[in-house]
Amino acid sequence: MNINARFAEFGMTGAFFWIAQLFYLALARDSETQQALQGFFDQISAVTTVMPRIFEDVGSSLLTAIGLIGIFVTGLALNLLGSYFVVLENRIFARHLQQNRGWMDAMMEGCAGPASEDYRQVRDEFDTSLLSFGIHTSLRRMRLSNQCKHVQAFLFSFVHVFGNNGLPESLKDQVHLWRTARAIGATFFFLGFEIAYLEFVGPAKWQAVLALGFFAIGCYFTLRAYQRMCYTLFTTSCATYSRQQQHE
Repeated sequence: MNINARFAEFGMTGAFFWIAQLFYLALARDSETQQALQGFFDQISAVTTVMPRIFEDVGSSLLTAIGLIGIFVTGLALNLLGSYFVVLENRIFARHLQQNRGWMDAMMEGCAGPASEDYRQVRDEFDTSLLSFGIHTSLRRMRLSNQCKHVQAFLFSFVHVFGNNGLPESLKDQVHLWRTARAIGATFFFLGFEIAYLEFVGPAKWQAVLALGFFAIGCYFTLRAYQRMCYTLFTTSCATYSRQQQHE
């Protein structure tokens, strides 16, 4: 794992979350937010005042480090919480499986591992009623999330093993963009829940509209990024499979 890339990714999304929180609280609870921030900085100032001079720089560095770690952990938590999009992502992934079924069937016939069985389960489940949104259907497809991820991991491994130089940069960029969009989508969902349940701003009608708007924005960012990632993954996998067949 590239630690620098992960730190930048989680740091950016964590910082976005806290900036969004400050903007939202400043608009919804301006006076309370100012008082809370003023009290926080007063406490920090009081602590640094009583500290010996030699420890002031150490204390400032320690607070900076704690802040950076907090932002990083927030970004990591947002990325993990973004997994709630998995049901909608499974539909997108299954649609790409159907569009690439011709060469995917041929490729999976030569795979003797469990990935071949997982592919058949996902293909058969989504084959007849891709757009169905029934409760039982959604629950059944949610249980196939591990199978979808297994097939997706198989495609990444296939490209990495049989590609010229591992995963291409374009595919890596799309994966990072998707993960970042997931975290940003989780931030918008969190804001939507705050508006819907904490009753900060406006009448109930406007709260519902704002909450639904944030939910829609969160879904849009994440699913559009996942759609682009799937296009790149399947296109790269198809090109790699064609190249492999030509050399056999």
